[in-house]
Amino acid sequence: MKKVMGLVLAVIMTMLLATGCMTKKYEYVVLEEALSDEQYGIGFRKADQALRDEVQKILVEMKKDGKLAEITEKWFGEDTSTVPDTFTPTGSTDDSLTKIKEKGELVLGLDSSFPPMGYKDSKGDIIGYDIDLATEVCKRMNVKLKLQPIVWAQNVTELNTGRIDCIWNGMTINDERDEKMNLSLSYMNNRQVVITLKDSGISKLTDLKDKTVVLQTGSTANDALNDRDDIKKIIKGGKATSVGNNILAMYELQKGRSDAVVMDEIVARYYIERPDELKTEAEKINSDAD
Repeated sequence: MKKVMGLVLAVIMTMLLATGCMTKKYEYVVLEEALSDEQYGIGFRKADQALRDEVQKILVEMKKDGKLAEITEKWFGEDTSTVPDTFTPTGSTDDSLTKIKEKGELVLGLDSSFPPMGYKDSKGDIIGYDIDLATEVCKRMNVKLKLQPIVWAQNVTELNTGRIDCIWNGMTINDERDEKMNLSLSYMNNRQVVITLKDSGISKLTDLKDKTVVLQTGSTANDALNDRDDIKKIIKGGKATSVGNNILAMYELQKGRSDAVVMDEIVARYYIERPDELKTEAEKINSDAD
Protein backbone atom coordinates (compact mmCIF):
# COMPACT_ATOMS: atom_id res chain seq x y z
CA MET A 1 0.00 0.00 0.00
CA LYS A 2 2.81 2.40 0.91
CA LYS A 3 4.45 1.68 -2.42
CA VAL A 4 1.21 2.46 -4.27
CA MET A 5 0.76 5.70 -2.33
CA GLY A 6 4.32 6.67 -3.12
CA LEU A 7 3.70 6.15 -6.81
CA VAL A 8 0.50 8.21 -6.64
CA LEU A 9 2.29 11.06 -4.90
CA ALA A 10 5.07 10.95 -7.48
CA VAL A 11 2.51 11.21 -10.30
CA ILE A 12 0.77 14.13 -8.57
CA MET A 13 4.06 15.96 -8.04
CA THR A 14 4.97 15.47 -11.69
CA MET A 15 1.60 16.85 -12.80
CA LEU A 16 1.90 19.87 -10.51
CA LEU A 17 5.34 20.69 -11.79
CA ALA A 18 4.22 20.28 -15.40
CA THR A 19 1.31 22.66 -14.92
CA GLY A 20 3.43 25.22 -13.10
CA CYS A 21 1.56 24.90 -9.81
CA MET A 22 4.81 24.47 -7.91
CA THR A 23 6.88 27.02 -9.82
CA LYS A 24 9.53 28.48 -7.56
CA LYS A 25 8.73 31.97 -6.34
CA TYR A 26 11.68 34.31 -6.10
CA GLU A 27 11.78 36.93 -3.37
CA TYR A 28 14.15 39.78 -4.04
CA VAL A 29 15.72 42.24 -1.64
CA VAL A 30 17.02 45.73 -2.42
CA LEU A 31 19.72 46.58 0.09
CA GLU A 32 18.89 49.71 2.04
CA GLU A 33 22.34 51.24 1.57
CA ALA A 34 22.85 52.43 -2.01
CA LEU A 35 26.18 52.46 -3.82
CA SER A 36 25.46 55.93 -5.22
CA ASP A 37 22.81 58.59 -5.77
CA GLU A 38 22.22 59.70 -9.34
CA GLN A 39 20.24 61.98 -11.62
CA TYR A 40 18.81 61.21 -15.04
CA GLY A 41 19.40 63.52 -18.01
CA ILE A 42 19.01 63.63 -21.80
CA GLY A 43 22.09 63.56 -24.02
CA PHE A 44 22.62 65.50 -27.26
CA ARG A 45 25.61 66.04 -29.51
CA LYS A 46 28.04 68.59 -28.11
CA ALA A 47 27.31 71.09 -30.89
CA ASP A 48 23.52 70.74 -30.72
CA GLN A 49 22.87 73.45 -28.15
CA ALA A 50 19.76 74.86 -29.84
CA LEU A 51 18.07 71.44 -29.90
CA ARG A 52 19.03 70.77 -26.29
CA ASP A 53 17.63 74.17 -25.23
CA GLU A 54 14.33 73.62 -27.03
CA VAL A 55 13.75 70.26 -25.34
CA GLN A 56 14.70 71.74 -21.95
CA LYS A 57 12.37 74.70 -22.49
CA ILE A 58 9.45 72.43 -23.39
CA LEU A 59 9.99 70.23 -20.32
CA VAL A 60 9.78 73.36 -18.15
CA GLU A 61 6.58 74.35 -19.96
CA MET A 62 5.18 70.86 -19.32
CA LYS A 63 5.96 71.26 -15.63
CA LYS A 64 4.15 74.59 -15.49
CA ASP A 65 1.00 73.38 -17.26
CA GLY A 66 0.81 70.07 -15.34
CA LYS A 67 1.52 67.67 -18.20
CA LEU A 68 4.84 66.56 -16.69
CA ALA A 69 3.16 65.69 -13.39
CA GLU A 70 0.38 63.83 -15.22
CA ILE A 71 2.86 61.60 -17.07
CA THR A 72 5.05 61.04 -14.01
CA GLU A 73 2.10 60.09 -11.82
CA LYS A 74 0.95 57.62 -14.48
CA TRP A 75 4.23 55.69 -14.24
CA PHE A 76 5.31 56.21 -10.63
CA GLY A 77 2.13 57.00 -8.72
CA GLU A 78 3.39 60.44 -7.73
CA ASP A 79 5.25 63.37 -9.25
CA THR A 80 8.90 62.52 -8.61
CA SER A 81 10.29 64.59 -11.50
CA THR A 82 13.10 67.09 -10.89
CA VAL A 83 12.66 69.37 -13.92
CA PRO A 84 13.45 72.95 -12.80
CA ASP A 85 10.77 75.64 -12.57
CA THR A 86 12.46 78.01 -15.00
CA PHE A 87 14.38 77.91 -18.28
CA THR A 88 17.35 80.12 -19.04
CA PRO A 89 18.09 80.53 -22.79
CA THR A 90 21.73 80.27 -23.84
CA GLY A 91 21.27 82.33 -26.98
CA SER A 92 22.65 79.58 -29.19
CA THR A 93 22.50 80.15 -32.96
CA ASP A 94 23.51 76.67 -34.21
CA ASP A 95 21.25 74.93 -36.75
CA SER A 96 20.52 71.72 -34.79
CA LEU A 97 16.90 72.64 -34.02
CA THR A 98 16.30 73.87 -37.56
CA LYS A 99 17.56 70.56 -38.98
CA ILE A 100 15.19 68.55 -36.78
CA LYS A 101 12.22 70.68 -37.83
CA GLU A 102 13.20 70.46 -41.50
CA LYS A 103 13.38 66.67 -41.50
CA GLY A 104 10.25 66.51 -39.34
CA GLU A 105 11.41 63.92 -36.83
CA LEU A 106 13.52 63.43 -33.74
CA VAL A 107 15.39 60.11 -33.53
CA LEU A 108 15.62 58.94 -29.93
CA GLY A 109 18.23 56.33 -29.05
CA LEU A 110 17.50 53.92 -26.21
CA ASP A 111 18.08 50.55 -24.62
CA SER A 112 14.65 49.00 -25.25
CA SER A 113 14.93 46.73 -22.20
CA PHE A 114 15.01 49.44 -19.54
CA PRO A 115 11.60 49.56 -17.85
CA PRO A 116 9.80 51.64 -16.88
CA MET A 117 11.78 54.29 -18.79
CA GLY A 118 11.73 52.59 -22.21
CA TYR A 119 10.96 48.93 -23.01
CA LYS A 120 8.95 46.60 -25.24
CA ASP A 121 5.46 45.55 -24.21
CA SER A 122 3.86 42.17 -24.95
CA LYS A 123 3.09 43.31 -28.50
CA GLY A 124 6.66 44.36 -29.15
CA ASP A 125 5.88 48.08 -29.06
CA ILE A 126 8.31 50.34 -27.19
CA ILE A 127 6.62 52.13 -24.31
CA GLY A 128 7.69 53.79 -21.08
CA TYR A 129 7.99 56.96 -19.05
CA ASP A 130 10.69 58.51 -21.23
CA ILE A 131 8.73 57.59 -24.34
CA ASP A 132 5.66 59.43 -23.05
CA LEU A 133 7.77 62.48 -22.19
CA ALA A 134 9.49 62.50 -25.58
CA THR A 135 6.19 62.00 -27.42
CA GLU A 136 4.74 65.10 -25.75
CA VAL A 137 7.92 67.12 -26.41
CA CYS A 138 7.86 66.16 -30.09
CA LYS A 139 4.16 67.03 -30.32
CA ARG A 140 4.95 70.53 -29.05
CA MET A 141 7.89 70.79 -31.46
CA ASN A 142 5.57 69.70 -34.29
CA VAL A 143 7.82 66.78 -35.31
CA LYS A 144 7.45 63.00 -35.22
CA LEU A 145 9.23 60.82 -32.68
CA LYS A 146 11.27 57.91 -34.03
CA LEU A 147 12.51 55.32 -31.55
CA GLN A 148 15.85 53.70 -32.33
CA PRO A 149 17.05 50.83 -30.10
CA ILE A 150 20.83 50.84 -29.71
CA VAL A 151 23.56 48.86 -27.97
CA TRP A 152 23.82 50.88 -24.78
CA ALA A 153 27.59 50.58 -24.48
CA GLN A 154 27.87 52.34 -27.86
CA ASN A 155 25.50 55.22 -27.11
CA VAL A 156 28.04 58.03 -27.60
CA THR A 157 29.16 56.58 -30.94
CA GLU A 158 25.55 56.26 -32.11
CA LEU A 159 24.98 59.90 -31.20
CA ASN A 160 28.12 61.32 -32.78
CA THR A 161 27.73 59.41 -36.03
CA GLY A 162 24.28 60.97 -36.48
CA ARG A 163 22.28 57.74 -36.31
CA ILE A 164 20.30 59.20 -33.43
CA ASP A 165 19.56 62.79 -32.36
CA CYS A 166 19.47 62.24 -28.62
CA ILE A 167 19.83 59.62 -25.90
CA TRP A 168 16.75 59.62 -23.70
CA ASN A 169 16.51 56.48 -21.61
CA GLY A 170 17.08 56.87 -17.89
CA MET A 171 20.66 57.96 -18.59
CA THR A 172 22.68 58.95 -15.55
CA ILE A 173 24.44 62.29 -15.56
CA ASN A 174 28.15 61.94 -14.82
CA ASP A 175 31.42 63.72 -15.62
CA GLU A 176 32.36 61.40 -18.50
CA ARG A 177 29.02 61.87 -20.26
CA ASP A 178 29.07 65.60 -19.57
CA GLU A 179 32.41 65.75 -21.35
CA LYS A 180 31.20 63.79 -24.39
CA MET A 181 27.61 65.05 -24.69
CA ASN A 182 25.52 68.17 -24.29
CA LEU A 183 23.35 67.14 -21.35
CA SER A 184 20.00 68.46 -20.21
CA LEU A 185 19.37 69.35 -16.61
CA SER A 186 18.19 66.53 -14.35
CA TYR A 187 14.59 65.41 -14.78
CA MET A 188 14.54 62.52 -12.24
CA ASN A 189 16.58 61.13 -9.35
CA ASN A 190 17.79 57.53 -9.11
CA ARG A 191 20.10 55.32 -7.03
CA GLN A 192 22.48 52.51 -7.92
CA VAL A 193 21.53 49.68 -5.60
CA VAL A 194 22.38 46.05 -4.88
CA ILE A 195 19.66 43.43 -5.42
CA THR A 196 19.85 39.89 -4.10
CA LEU A 197 17.54 37.02 -3.20
CA LYS A 198 15.87 37.01 0.20
CA ASP A 199 17.52 33.74 1.28
CA SER A 200 21.02 34.78 0.14
CA GLY A 201 22.19 35.84 3.58
CA ILE A 202 23.14 39.25 2.17
CA SER A 203 21.56 42.13 4.09
CA LYS A 204 24.23 44.83 3.87
CA LEU A 205 26.99 45.81 1.45
CA THR A 206 29.76 44.21 3.52
CA ASP A 207 27.97 40.86 3.18
CA LEU A 208 29.12 40.86 -0.46
CA LYS A 209 32.49 39.51 0.65
CA ASP A 210 33.48 36.62 -1.66
CA LYS A 211 30.13 36.92 -3.50
CA THR A 212 29.66 37.12 -7.27
CA VAL A 213 28.19 40.35 -8.66
CA VAL A 214 26.75 41.02 -12.12
CA LEU A 215 25.80 44.26 -13.92
CA GLN A 216 25.04 45.69 -17.36
CA THR A 217 27.93 46.50 -19.69
CA GLY A 218 28.37 50.25 -20.22
CA SER A 219 26.03 51.21 -17.37
CA THR A 220 26.78 53.55 -14.49
CA ALA A 221 26.34 50.57 -12.19
CA ASN A 222 29.95 49.81 -13.09
CA ASP A 223 30.99 53.37 -12.19
CA ALA A 224 29.14 53.15 -8.88
CA LEU A 225 30.93 49.92 -8.00
CA ASN A 226 34.32 51.24 -9.08
CA ASP A 227 33.80 54.31 -6.90
CA ARG A 228 33.30 52.06 -3.88
CA ASP A 229 36.71 50.45 -3.61
CA ASP A 230 35.81 49.19 -0.15
CA ILE A 231 33.08 47.03 -1.69
CA LYS A 232 34.76 46.19 -4.99
CA LYS A 233 37.84 44.71 -3.34
CA ILE A 234 35.82 42.27 -1.23
CA ILE A 235 33.60 40.77 -3.97
CA LYS A 236 34.70 37.56 -5.63
CA GLY A 237 37.46 38.21 -8.17
CA GLY A 238 37.57 41.90 -7.27
CA LYS A 239 35.21 42.82 -10.10
CA ALA A 240 31.69 42.29 -11.39
CA THR A 241 30.66 40.17 -14.37
CA SER A 242 29.19 42.20 -17.24
CA VAL A 243 26.19 41.12 -19.34
CA GLY A 244 24.33 42.74 -22.22
CA ASN A 245 21.44 44.31 -20.31
CA ASN A 246 19.64 44.53 -16.97
CA ILE A 247 17.19 41.75 -17.84
CA LEU A 248 20.02 39.26 -18.21
CA ALA A 249 21.67 40.59 -15.04
CA MET A 250 18.52 39.95 -13.01
CA TYR A 251 18.04 36.56 -14.66
CA GLU A 252 21.58 35.54 -13.68
CA LEU A 253 20.55 36.20 -10.09
CA GLN A 254 17.28 34.32 -10.47
CA LYS A 255 19.04 31.26 -11.90
CA GLY A 256 21.60 31.23 -9.08
CA ARG A 257 24.55 32.07 -11.32
CA SER A 258 25.21 35.27 -9.40
CA ASP A 259 24.77 36.32 -5.78
CA ALA A 260 23.88 39.96 -6.42
CA VAL A 261 23.12 42.54 -9.10
CA VAL A 262 24.04 46.22 -9.22
CA MET A 263 21.59 48.34 -11.22
CA ASP A 264 19.23 51.32 -11.26
CA GLU A 265 16.75 51.14 -8.41
CA ILE A 266 13.88 52.29 -10.65
CA VAL A 267 14.37 49.35 -13.03
CA ALA A 268 15.09 46.86 -10.24
CA ARG A 269 11.83 47.59 -8.44
CA TYR A 270 9.90 47.27 -11.69
CA TYR A 271 11.17 43.73 -12.25
CA ILE A 272 10.91 42.72 -8.60
CA GLU A 273 7.16 43.20 -8.96
CA ARG A 274 7.14 41.20 -12.21
CA PRO A 275 9.35 38.07 -11.84
CA ASP A 276 7.41 36.11 -14.49
CA GLU A 277 7.87 38.92 -17.00
CA LEU A 278 11.58 38.99 -16.18
CA LYS A 279 11.88 35.26 -16.82
CA THR A 280 9.98 35.49 -20.12
CA GLU A 281 12.03 38.41 -21.42
CA ALA A 282 15.35 36.81 -20.45
CA GLU A 283 14.44 33.53 -22.13
CA LYS A 284 13.40 35.41 -25.26
CA ILE A 285 16.75 37.24 -25.37
CA ASN A 286 18.64 33.98 -24.93
CA SER A 287 16.51 32.33 -27.62
CA ASP A 288 17.16 35.17 -30.08
CA ALA A 289 20.89 34.93 -29.37
CA ASP A 290 20.85 31.23 -30.25
